[in-house]
Amino acid sequence: MPGAPLNSFLDPILARCQSALFGRFESDDGWIGIDLAGLLARAGQFAALYDAAGIGARDTILVILQPGLDPHAAFLGAMLIGAIPSFMPYPNAKQDDELYWRQQRTIFHALRPKAILIFGGIGAPIETACAGLDVIVLLREAADALAPIGRWNVPDADAIAFIQYSSGTTGLKKGVPISYAALASHIHAYQAALRLDETAHPVIATWLPLYHDMGLITGFLLPLLLGVPIISVDPFEWTMRPGDFLAAAGAFRATHMWLPNFALLHHANRAGAVHNLDLSAIEAIICCSEPCKPAAFDAFQAIFTDTGLRPAALQTCYAMAEAVFAVTQSRIGTPPRRLRMADGREHLSNGPPIAGCGVRICDDGEICIRAPWLFSGYQNDLAPFHDGYFRTGDLGFLDGGELFIVGRIKDIIIINGRNIFAHDVEAAVSAHAAVKPGRVAAFGIFDDAQGSERLIIVAETDDGASVPEINRIVLATCGIACHDIRLVAPGWLVKTTSGKLSRSENALKYREYFHLTGNQVQ
Repeated sequence: MPGAPLNSFLDPILARCQSALFGRFESDDGWIGIDLAGLLARAGQFAALYDAAGIGARDTILVILQPGLDPHAAFLGAMLIGAIPSFMPYPNAKQDDELYWRQQRTIFHALRPKAILIFGGIGAPIETACAGLDVIVLLREAADALAPIGRWNVPDADAIAFIQYSSGTTGLKKGVPISYAALASHIHAYQAALRLDETAHPVIATWLPLYHDMGLITGFLLPLLLGVPIISVDPFEWTMRPGDFLAAAGAFRATHMWLPNFALLHHANRAGAVHNLDLSAIEAIICCSEPCKPAAFDAFQAIFTDTGLRPAALQTCYAMAEAVFAVTQSRIGTPPRRLRMADGREHLSNGPPIAGCGVRICDDGEICIRAPWLFSGYQNDLAPFHDGYFRTGDLGFLDGGELFIVGRIKDIIIINGRNIFAHDVEAAVSAHAAVKPGRVAAFGIFDDAQGSERLIIVAETDDGASVPEINRIVLATCGIACHDIRLVAPGWLVKTTSGKLSRSENALKYREYFHLTGNQVQ
């Protein structure tokens, strides 16, 4: 189209008034406001660092930085010289250090990046993880003394904008290359589904890590392109003080935020620390990343009913990195529809497909999707396509044009011929007040003597939970008694870098730590 920008994502950003607020970042000295000019200036310093190291167009840069302005600027700086950035999780005290570096080494050798940008203090383990690779390791602090680069090298719209690692819970995470054209077209389609144009002064509050597609898109790239300011806090600060995040969202009149299901329970369980909370500006709290549960919605709504929170504020979304982000979105302004099944379980609608997306259900119940911005294949593996549709591995159904999620094919535990969805069990146990929300793993271990799987639960708890209580909850939820329940200290369970439970890793850890001689649940 004549007059259309060369790059439908970067050119509109560069053309915008640079005095516009990009976002506010929490720091030890309080909240720091950064305008677009400040973001671009810092991005220019990183671009100068890359350029001095001989990094240019189509070179891959892995970004391993702690939260704040710098990861945003480093990512954007790579884009503006035509390089291809990819966020990697950063090491922290709450992770299994050995597991973290083993995973990163596998990814480094699969991706073989041109460069890795790191923060001070992790040079030695990076060197070990990169052994045998021809890779340039850059230190973030080295950009501080550099003048911003004087000229951008904006790539074509069809060029790869970034590589996002899918948040799978088994095996090597798969690299999802996303083009600028796909990124921009998806954001505009999702903008319409969110009805952002109807919001007078939209503000997005986020604590989500940028190495997860939900954080990357909703907490960075979507607001950057649309000119929506963000309110950003460290994910680990949110974990410890979720009330402070809600207080900041209220103080800065945030209108939108995205949360996984377990975060709703985390907020509800820690609500006692929040006083004089004002959530009246919130138009949508969108639950995504894991199956959305009516019980979590009800708990959150009940706790925060006196904060001015709108009755229809809690919303749902079905999303995945392979489709940039959103596939479906519940109808903003109306509570998501609920359906109660014959077995008594209640499901929340994830809404209709956003404009341009197609969703169909295969004969085995698998959700299949297509869209103009759908990726064409993984960087390091073949993608499961059928008749132009991507096979997601998720199970669900359509009702009234809206998508309902049942579970994942690989997360089914089959006990004596009966299918049990691991996430249903985990959600039920997470609702126990003494269990850490989102810190429950349910999986099956095959019993040769019985010829079937046995249901195992591992749950993190400070105190107050008991094995019989947990067993009663599971029995009431799925009609199956547990074979073994282990109550462990916080931090025991293994999660993926996106914050999801790795059931395969936890099953391995369970086998290593616990040795069963029979039914352990009394």
